[in-house]
Amino acid sequence: GRSYSGRERNCCFLNTTTASADRLTTGPVARFANISATSGIDLPDDGRALVTVDWDHDGDVDIWISNRNAPRLRLLRNDGSGKNHFLALRLRGEAPAVNRDAIGSRVEVVLENKSAPRLVQTLRGGQGFLAQSSKWVHLGLGDEEHIESIQVRWPDGRRESFPGVPVDGRYLLVQG
Repeated sequence: GRSYSGRERNCCFLNTTTASADRLTTGPVARFANISATSGIDLPDDGRALVTVDWDHDGDVDIWISNRNAPRLRLLRNDGSGKNHFLALRLRGEAPAVNRDAIGSRVEVVLENKSAPRLVQTLRGGQGFLAQSSKWVHLGLGDEEHIESIQVRWPDGRRESFPGVPVDGRYLLVQG
């Protein structure tokens, strides 16, 4: 009845990767900062599963954690005061060529600011042990206020463009 991995606090890391300053390496140097305590996730729970979802529909991603001991479920709401923009997309495939949930689709957001990087995400059907995150594709846009287009590559290989989508919204994109 005891946990093999009990008494391990939950961890949260911030990706601080920057361009490489070392002339011997060719790519970015991966660096991470432990922000467990400042993020509020540094809890003594015996965590088993974690899922991400915009639970309160405020544009930022919240976290549900399932634990072996009490509390069995814990919601960590992201209530930061950031004024960043976002885009949330739900994809629907056209049967029978593509599954209705559009699992395997690749979404690329092209911003009007040409110096901003393109944002790319793939819709996956499983992301962790005993857990499944939301099927909404959630993209943080930072201070970018205009989207040129959303490009979707559906699992059957077809590509589709959705131009003129406003920021800070939740949209259903249906294939075809």
